[in-house]
Amino acid sequence: MKKTFTYSSIAILLAGSYMLVSSCKNNAVVETNKDEINLANFDTTVKPGNDFFEYVNGNWLKNNPIPASEARWGSFDIANDTNVHRVYKLLTDAAADKNKTAGSVPQKTGDYFAMGLDSDKLNKEGIAPLQDELARINKVSDSKSLWEESARLMKMGSSVMFKFTVGQDDKISSKEIVRIEQGGMLLPSKDYYVDTAARMKDIRAKYVEYLSQLFWQVEPGPGNTSVTAHDAQKVLAMETDLANSAMTQIETRDVHAVYNKMTFAQLEKETPNIDWATCMNIWGLKSIDTVLVAQPEFMKKVSAAAKSYSIDDWKTYMRAQLLATEAIRYKLSDKITDINFDFWGKTMQGSKALKPRWRRSVEATNAAIGDLVGQLYVAKYFSAETKEKVHTMVTNIINAYKERINNLTWMSPETKKFAIGKLDKITLKLCYPDRWRDYSALEIKNDAYATNAFRVNEYKFNYNINRLGKPVDRTEWEMTPQMVNAYYEPTLNEICFPAGILQFPFFDANRDDALNYGGIGVVIGHELTHGFDDQGNQYDGDGNMRKWWTDADSIHYFSKLGLVIRQFDNFEMDSVHVKGKLTIGENTADLGGATIAFQALENDLKQNPEGVVKGFTPEQRFFIGFAQVWRQNARPAYIRQMVNTNPHAPANFRVLGPLANMNEFYTAFNVKPGDAMYRADSLRAVIW
Repeated sequence: MKKTFTYSSIAILLAGSYMLVSSCKNNAVVETNKDEINLANFDTTVKPGNDFFEYVNGNWLKNNPIPASEARWGSFDIANDTNVHRVYKLLTDAAADKNKTAGSVPQKTGDYFAMGLDSDKLNKEGIAPLQDELARINKVSDSKSLWEESARLMKMGSSVMFKFTVGQDDKISSKEIVRIEQGGMLLPSKDYYVDTAARMKDIRAKYVEYLSQLFWQVEPGPGNTSVTAHDAQKVLAMETDLANSAMTQIETRDVHAVYNKMTFAQLEKETPNIDWATCMNIWGLKSIDTVLVAQPEFMKKVSAAAKSYSIDDWKTYMRAQLLATEAIRYKLSDKITDINFDFWGKTMQGSKALKPRWRRSVEATNAAIGDLVGQLYVAKYFSAETKEKVHTMVTNIINAYKERINNLTWMSPETKKFAIGKLDKITLKLCYPDRWRDYSALEIKNDAYATNAFRVNEYKFNYNINRLGKPVDRTEWEMTPQMVNAYYEPTLNEICFPAGILQFPFFDANRDDALNYGGIGVVIGHELTHGFDDQGNQYDGDGNMRKWWTDADSIHYFSKLGLVIRQFDNFEMDSVHVKGKLTIGENTADLGGATIAFQALENDLKQNPEGVVKGFTPEQRFFIGFAQVWRQNARPAYIRQMVNTNPHAPANFRVLGPLANMNEFYTAFNVKPGDAMYRADSLRAVIW
């Protein structure tokens, strides 16, 4: 199931804002910031038409260095930071509650969090919480026991060999279907295994060192150093073999290429060395009629590899997957956490220091059982006023989108009718769910942190598998309320804006509309535009993947996207170029979001005019609000990883790229030929 997120494919876990909170009735909270446009943050030596990102944010960037524990630092991260502290307080109170009822939300969240804080226990245990599972891996002796353990590890949260889930059928959105995708590789993408650039070779060498150190934790001793290094090299070789048959991230953007429906019998025939019967028994499935296989060639490779590699090789591979998965989740000792941070934090993202234990425990609890944490968060911090105002803004932006569509000269009346119909059908999910997911089957105990993580993952796996054969539940949320993010889901035709993002600098119910439309308004427009980007436009108003554009309209549309692709291909940062084809969906959504939100503001100003503030017109304040949202410093290593793997462009280009295509921006800031951001009319991608 494809989801399009506002910020990152690895979503920000928590939310917050610059400002501390002021109380409101019903224990709700309203965020306020009286100095919404702080001129001290501007670099007025930069002309707006040359680099609007630097003009609005230049001094802020100079005065806000990246904290040692972070790979980047910007508006999203600062918002996240305050909510980390909020949730820390909620979880601390839950953990300290001596009278909490067994099985209650405070018990589950408080106890899970407390386990992560207990460094003495974690350090004393070391690798012990994994010993039972390592023993099961050691007992694998043949194909059947190999697939028993592989299927078991998948339930426990390790991506072993491939991904097995249940989700919507893209062409029959009312049906849940088994979905199988490439997986089983720990590095971020195919490029990290096959790219021959010096940096990628260096990362692979350090990856081998990382795995070797993890293996040594299981069997320490000077005599085992060469053995662990050999085992680590074997894991890299096996993962590289799988990667050679994997799709690139750009290739996976083709929704038709990853839609390969077949009968389960066909899958068994094409993958004869995968013991599907054994896997299904472990997963609790009796029968499957059809499956969606995103990458058939990858699955054929998995089948071939199951036979070509020895049982001992696969045991080494499974040990690596188990160890690395739990190390990444901070579920083990400080020593293992340090090993993990040295590779994933320092090497991969350039972070200088490990986050403190309390913060890691907050984020881990939120990642594991964020729905439960969300119930505590909403009870403390939800404001009905915020929800009402945001709902009004969403309605206004949808109406503005319809207006823009009706006025398009390149789209036919037939396609316009379908496009507006799709907007009419879109589901709005604002602030928090009306119905919470049932976690009564999940038990959180005080035995071991990693063991609780296994329980959570098995609960989630079983919950997902149990969807098979049932109607699609269109009320469920795929984000927690405290998250600083938003998403559009094409198979549901829905947009979601959690409470976490509805605050400064995105939104403030007490500030003028120009800044709100430039902040959360653009985010709203961004998510709506995902319904019409290069992937979303393949889905109709009911969430079914089908053709509804005329051929001529599709040609016009994709020619405009070509302008955006070429524009972003030319953006360079820290000696790496943005990948226009990888980021086209997000770049299109940014451009559409800014265009539509600006139209909504103009419509609003006709009824509620706003004057000049601090020398800026409402139109100028709109663009300032937009640029403030994306201010961010980032480490070079983080940027390199982002450009290689992330469908979002670096933050500065998310401002410069869209605005250079918007005639409204040219008018607001008098952008002229010769200015660095100026693009000739023939190069401007005016889509919506």
